[in-house]
Amino acid sequence: MSGETSKLLISMTCPSCGGQVECEEGESLAICQYCDSVFALDSSEGASKVMYKLTVDKEAALKEVKSWMKKGPKAPDLIEESTFDEVYPIYIPFWRLIARGKACVCGYVEKKDDDNHTRREPREVLINREYIYTSSACNVGDLGLEGIRVSDNAQAIYFDDADIVTFGVTTSKDDSFREGEEYIKREAISDGASSLDGVTFQKGFVFPKGFTLIYYPFWVIRYTYQERSYFATVDGIKGDVLTGRAPGSVTSQANAAGIGGAVSGALAGLGLGMGMTMGEDDGSMFFIILLIAAVCVFYYCYQRFRYGDEVITGNLEGKGIKTGTKVGKIERITKDSYDHYY
Repeated sequence: MSGETSKLLISMTCPSCGGQVECEEGESLAICQYCDSVFALDSSEGASKVMYKLTVDKEAALKEVKSWMKKGPKAPDLIEESTFDEVYPIYIPFWRLIARGKACVCGYVEKKDDDNHTRREPREVLINREYIYTSSACNVGDLGLEGIRVSDNAQAIYFDDADIVTFGVTTSKDDSFREGEEYIKREAISDGASSLDGVTFQKGFVFPKGFTLIYYPFWVIRYTYQERSYFATVDGIKGDVLTGRAPGSVTSQANAAGIGGAVSGALAGLGLGMGMTMGEDDGSMFFIILLIAAVCVFYYCYQRFRYGDEVITGNLEGKGIKTGTKVGKIERITKDSYDHYY
């Protein structure tokens, strides 16, 4: 949830004359400038419906997955010993709410005076930003695609969902809309509280601007390694691996156990030796610092040893080494923000 996001200008083909029609995402009506036809964008679910064109081909998706297989503590022979069982595109529906979130957050910041005493200065923060909430409109199973970031170069197209391979919508439009409002309200309040050391009052408001059911394309690649099944998903527009599971490297696990024990032991021994040879105050300080460092190294290496048999990318649950970026349900539109700090 970082970086600047802009609202999308949807371009689609007029069903009457074939001309290109442009409208802002969330609008319910579109007017063709060539034949003056007016057509509704509302779907049977009661929200605007948009599908984005699949622009990544099968070969590009496979190439990206093979590149992903080479990265991190994965099995070194993963590509050579894997069998790709299924490679197919699929569209997943998402509810997408664009709304302006406003919040009033009162509290204080703590500052040190000349006598090193802590004093509290009252502050009031007013947040006025646009946010986008996106959540899957179906059960995505083991794919882990709960949210999505729509690419700036996404091409919206007119379509009939009977002509595409997709998951059916199983979540309630009204429930998703209310959940989106709550997410945006909490995010606006959180943005206001982030600049304060303590909060004494908070209130949030949401003003919806557009609610859309979008169908977003992905590639699903399922493969087998040493008789175990794994998978990866690729963004059908940007071409990035979003989620996936892969076998870990046995060598990496063994190295983590050996190196972790040796380094943490050496740090603890060094700290003990310095504590005995230096003065009481300085020796105790160095001993504590090096002991904390030893514990951190041991914990890091132990985690890699314990969970290193599988590498997990993106929004997936389970025990394994976590990699990649998790996609949250909220993103900010940083332009058109009118925040005030008092």
